[in-house]
Amino acid sequence: MPSVTQLLKTLHSFKSVDVAGSGFVTQEYYMQVGLWFNGNEDLSITKSCTEPLPLDRLRHLIKFFFSLFADNRKDPALLNYTQMLLYFASHSDPVEGVYRALSIATGTYIHSKEASLPCVGFPYTNIVPNEKTLIEDEKEVLNYMGEGIISIATLLKVFHTGGSKDEDNHRFSSLDREGSYDKHFIKIYKELGTEDLTPIPVALLLKHPFIQDLINRYQEYKLPDIKSFLQRSEQAQSTDRKNTTCKDISV
Repeated sequence: MPSVTQLLKTLHSFKSVDVAGSGFVTQEYYMQVGLWFNGNEDLSITKSCTEPLPLDRLRHLIKFFFSLFADNRKDPALLNYTQMLLYFASHSDPVEGVYRALSIATGTYIHSKEASLPCVGFPYTNIVPNEKTLIEDEKEVLNYMGEGIISIATLLKVFHTGGSKDEDNHRFSSLDREGSYDKHFIKIYKELGTEDLTPIPVALLLKHPFIQDLINRYQEYKLPDIKSFLQRSEQAQSTDRKNTTCKDISV
């Protein structure tokens, strides 16, 4: 998965071409920026060869993500790049996923006390980060350190739906069912001293008990364990084949 640093670097690259500050880019600008991988990794392998270049899989993957996330009802199609990057905030640890999402939403590196810099990688591909990439990633994170400021509108982009699917009666179970936290966030901002609901420091927001509970329960940024799912699927298919073979033999 991409590291927080890579996601932030990509976010700021999109913002640099989004001169109007609309939050959207066309495919032309999207391809100009790229993602945290540039799609040219395979080209150096055959640079001096006379054989045809292999299929540029990564560049096709970048194009695929645009078609997946872009609003094709617009002409030309437009991509909400923050919304797309929030999707890539997902992590095997849902709490870490929330902090990654807060980093993207604020454009600042936000981390939990227990967190260390996440590894750089690409799940379900053969792309493995080298030591140089990891060192550069650790250095670049310093560019995104600072006091993150967050508005209610931005907070609602992070917690866009009710995160807990449980039916227990925790302090925001009713909000989960409604799928919206806006009224409660307004109350929290006023409790923290901003009656006019102006943006507040993320560090201050994270101290509020409701927000702490919400982060610990929110499941929208939990990365699905695709590998385990595929393994279970293969095992089930194997069992079905064995059962079918046994039936054939008995007949």
